[in-house]
Amino acid sequence: MITYFNYPINDFPHGYWERWSDILDEHPELNTPFLRPEFTQLVALVRDDVEIAVIDDDGIPVGFFPYQRHNSIANSPVGRLSESHGAIINPQIQWNPVEMFKVCGIQSWHFDHLPESQTTFSRYQWGTKSSPYADLSKGYEHYRSEQRDKGSFLSQSERKLRKLEREQGELRFEWHCSEPCVLQKLMEWKWAQHRRTNVLEIFQHKWVQDLLRTFAESHFEKFSAPLSAMYAGDHLVAVHLGLMSPTNLHIWFPAYDMQFQKYSPGISHMLKLFEAGCERGITRVDFGPGSERYKQDLKSNDAIIAEGMVNQNVLMSKSRGLWYHTKKSLRNSQYSSLLEKPLDLTKQFRQWLAFR
Repeated sequence: MITYFNYPINDFPHGYWERWSDILDEHPELNTPFLRPEFTQLVALVRDDVEIAVIDDDGIPVGFFPYQRHNSIANSPVGRLSESHGAIINPQIQWNPVEMFKVCGIQSWHFDHLPESQTTFSRYQWGTKSSPYADLSKGYEHYRSEQRDKGSFLSQSERKLRKLEREQGELRFEWHCSEPCVLQKLMEWKWAQHRRTNVLEIFQHKWVQDLLRTFAESHFEKFSAPLSAMYAGDHLVAVHLGLMSPTNLHIWFPAYDMQFQKYSPGISHMLKLFEAGCERGITRVDFGPGSERYKQDLKSNDAIIAEGMVNQNVLMSKSRGLWYHTKKSLRNSQYSSLLEKPLDLTKQFRQWLAFR
C-alpha cells in the first residue's frame, strides 16, 4: 500500500540518502545531476525551506520528491534554478501526486522542466518544449565528425580558436578551477549579460551567489560541479559552472569575456569541455531549453520536457492552464511585438517572487 510522509531536510532519515542514490542507479532515465541527492543536500546548505516527500510502499521507501516550500499555497523545485525535476521513483510504480501534496500541506506545484519519463504528471501538463542535448556516447571524435557533416560551424569555431591563440596567447583549458576569482568573474559576466538581455538579475540575491560558491567547492563520488576555464595567454576568456552526474553533464552557467567576442570563445570552450568530459565518462551533455544559437549549433538532438501544474484547486489549475495557452497564442500572433514587453514583465515579476 502506497503512503506518503514529509520531512524538513534536517529530519530526513539518513539512510534514505543511499536508497535515493540506488533508485537513480537502477533507472538511467533519471540520471540527471538535478535529481541527485547531493544536489538537494547542497541547496539545503544555503536555503532553509527545502523539504522532501517520501513515497512509501508497505514500510519501504520507493520514491522521493524534493521541493522548496514557498508557503501553504505553492512550492517549487529544489534550487529554483533546476532544469530537470520531478520524482525519484521507478516510473512503473503507481502513485498519486495530489494525495502526496495533501500530506505535505501544499496546494500546488508548478513545473516547467519535467522530463517525459515522469509520466505520472502527464495529466497535469499544459504543454511541452524542446531541450537540446549533445550525444557523446560514441566519443568526442565521433561527435565532432557528425557535427562536421551537419554544417560549417565547427570548422569556423576551430578556425577562430586558432586565431585566438595566435593573437592572444597560448590556449589553456582547466576542467576544474578552484580559484575564487574565477567564479567571481563568471558571476560578473553573467550578471552583465542578464542586464544586456533584460533577463531577471538573479545574482542580486545573495543566496544565489552563495549557492554557486557552495557547488563549486563541493565534490562527491557521483556528483560534482566542475568550474571549467579557458585561457588565452594570461587572459581568462571563458568560464562555465556545470553539474555532473556519473554520465551526464548539464550546461548551467556559461559565460565569456565580451572583449573576445569576435573569437566565439563560448562555443570553443564548450568543445574543449565536451572533449574533456568524454575522458571522464560523460556520454551526454544537456543544454536545457532555449533557442540560443550555441545550443542549436552544438546539439545532436532534442529531448522533450513539459510545463504544467499539480493543484488541488481545480478552478485555479484550469485558470492557470488557460493563461498559459493564452500567452502562447499571443506570442505567436500578429500582436506579439506589442505584447512582448508586458508579458516579459509579468514573467520577471513571478520569477522575482520565486527567487526572494
